[in-house]
Amino acid sequence: MKFCNLFFWLLNFAIAFANCSLASAANIQHSSSRHCAFKIEGPIVSGDFERLAMLIRPVKMDPLDERSRSICLKSAGGMFGEALKISELVFSRGMSTVVEFGSDCFSACAIIFMSGVMPDQSHPYRKLSVGGVLGFHAPYIELPDQKYSKSDMENATQGMTKAILALVEMSSKETKLGGELLKKSLVQQILGKGKNEAFFIRTVFDAARWNIDLYDAKEYFRIEADKVRGVVNMCNNFHYSNMDQDVSKAVPLTVQIEDFSSKFEVGDFRILVKNSQTKDLVCEMYPKEHGRVIVKACSYDYWSSKSFGDCREYKTRPTFLIGQYLPIFFALDSKTMLKRFKR
Repeated sequence: MKFCNLFFWLLNFAIAFANCSLASAANIQHSSSRHCAFKIEGPIVSGDFERLAMLIRPVKMDPLDERSRSICLKSAGGMFGEALKISELVFSRGMSTVVEFGSDCFSACAIIFMSGVMPDQSHPYRKLSVGGVLGFHAPYIELPDQKYSKSDMENATQGMTKAILALVEMSSKETKLGGELLKKSLVQQILGKGKNEAFFIRTVFDAARWNIDLYDAKEYFRIEADKVRGVVNMCNNFHYSNMDQDVSKAVPLTVQIEDFSSKFEVGDFRILVKNSQTKDLVCEMYPKEHGRVIVKACSYDYWSSKSFGDCREYKTRPTFLIGQYLPIFFALDSKTMLKRFKR
């Protein structure tokens, strides 16, 4: 990537190191896609925030209609500062973000993508197709071979600091239920890459760990959520994404079904996933059918005393008030590669 383009991406202002010009503005308009009512296509440049704000300002978004509050993204990146302003707009309006099959979203575009939330901002909601590509660019400055003044270098250093600080500040933003909008582990992955590298969402677990919904996984992968292997996958993806660490294959798991009666239903059942060696409970799952099967889950880590979901009152509270929802793609093996990365 040329210095001028990268420098604009990082700092959102120009320093006269060389003659360079910005690309044309992104295509920001209403979308005919079944996944989203709005779209951003092309490089992110100055003024795109205002164009998007004007487009969505008069629109009444239906919290019950995903499409009406979703924005599709297809961009190789652009100006970092402009992307941050767009991200704040997307977050504040409670919009979800989408990268469709065949679309690429890099750099500044990926930052916008990660600002997607539910309409009440209760938790993140970004939707990636298994045939889309999401890539994060590590900030760096590549200088042309020429002499620079002390002021030039100070400005460049200050700009780099601002770019990194902006990522850290975004990782400090929380949704209304207390979850991180952008996990610090993802920021660490981004900043850990060199100037010629990028970090991509490549696997099922990458998506699970960083709260990205693979919305069309069922269309392109065989998912067997009702099989033992699928249940173990759901437990691993759920537990380790909440732990924010890689899936451990050293822990063998067993699955059993336990019948019980609750305050709200007689003859109910839950699925227990246990450590085969210690017999400790790792996950518990509560499948319910409401037109489609919905699974709520909780998990426990006895080494760190961490728990997720809180299912302790499963006999006295309705299922929708306990646990956390499990996306269907969690039933895939954590190492399953997304379509564009399959060998």
